[in-house]
Amino acid sequence: MKRIWIDIIVAVAITATITILSVCLAAEKKINKQLKERVSEQSTVIDSLLARRMTVFDVKLNVTDKSVNKIYGRYNTGHIIMPSSKNYILEIDSVNMAKK
Repeated sequence: MKRIWIDIIVAVAITATITILSVCLAAEKKINKQLKERVSEQSTVIDSLLARRMTVFDVKLNVTDKSVNKIYGRYNTGHIIMPSSKNYILEIDSVNMAKK
């Protein structure tokens, strides 16, 4: 009698395992299909961007920085740390450029 119950429990466990694995496999196939579709869409977008005509500009930014830091502290002692890095941004408005 005990052997029958053990066989039934093992059969139920195997059936449950097979069911769970088949559901997981179906979900993975669905995700893989969605990823393949996304890759094909991205490939189409990248190809269309590569195929369009582009205008290329060689641009230089020459900057003369004449900023001066004056510190008056006759009887003060210690150190003053001042940042020396400066950022210069060159923006080009490509909408107003004349096309030849």
